[in-house]
Amino acid sequence: MRRFISLILLVVIIYVLSATNPGRSEYIDWVNHKTMDQSSNMLKRGILSIAGKSIFDARTTKSDYVVFSIYKTDFSDVGMGKMTTLGIFNEFIPLSSLEKEK
Repeated sequence: MRRFISLILLVVIIYVLSATNPGRSEYIDWVNHKTMDQSSNMLKRGILSIAGKSIFDARTTKSDYVVFSIYKTDFSDVGMGKMTTLGIFNEFIPLSSLEKEK
């Protein structure tokens, strides 16, 4: 009986994790807002508000592991570096901020 309860609990946890795995569009919105909030330059904010989502979408890859996702955004072409983020429970947790390559 104990084994059955443990199995049911495991299935419920996996279901909740997979149901709350955020999608790519949610990540693009999140990273766009985060970047705009960190910017003090009005011109940069204006550009991000107009074209930010398409810029981030073009430079982001998603690795989906069903219960969570890893997003990697690469801005090394423009000298800003790379950012890695974990998506889980409808939240995004930065694993690394924009790191400039040396």
